[in-house]
Amino acid sequence: MLFSGSQFPEIISLHIPKTAGTSFRNILKNVYGDDQVVRFDINEKGIVRINESLYNKTSLPNVKVIHGHFVYNDLIQFFDLPQKHKLITWVRDPVTRVVSNFYYLESRLKELLDEENNNLNIIHKLQKTLIEYSRSEINRNRQAKFLTGIPLEKFDFIGIHEHFNTEVNRLSKILNWNKEPEILFHNKTPENRPEISAEILDEIYTLNLDDVKLYDEAIKIRNKSIS
Repeated sequence: MLFSGSQFPEIISLHIPKTAGTSFRNILKNVYGDDQVVRFDINEKGIVRINESLYNKTSLPNVKVIHGHFVYNDLIQFFDLPQKHKLITWVRDPVTRVVSNFYYLESRLKELLDEENNNLNIIHKLQKTLIEYSRSEINRNRQAKFLTGIPLEKFDFIGIHEHFNTEVNRLSKILNWNKEPEILFHNKTPENRPEISAEILDEIYTLNLDDVKLYDEAIKIRNKSIS
């Protein structure tokens, strides 16, 4: 271990990109309070950030909930986890997750560059197509990669993105929330996108077979828990 542990947090929420993570973080804040929920990220270089600022302490934050982007194996490498905690995550249909991620990044790039007002033409020159993005190894099976090091059965809750509202209600019972959470959606991917051919969708499916297997397993676990 690089860092020593802490008695906190009570809840560790692993956010896989484009699984309604920002919306879910705001629900957690609504339930536990703004000061008890922090964004906690570990990037591929092992750099840790808390609320988007560098975090160099040797223990997990002294809050009730950490929520963010981190590979599970990295988290247990850098920090001793508290003995009593709830581990939760959300998963999404692999094909729609890849498509959503691509168009979200495209929209963010356009927003940041503001090409029309800045008289630029960078996006047109550099932009990958959806299928080029999907074929890149870093963008394949991202859900399985984030969960490396832990079987799904070890999670206290695995939410299915496509049933977000009902899943939040299910989680509220698991965590004994004493208030009904307000559900608001944030960072929604723009819907004005071109039609995607069946051939491209089929290839994205094939490129993400590990995620397909994981997603199917998560649905079986969910269905068993509510049966």
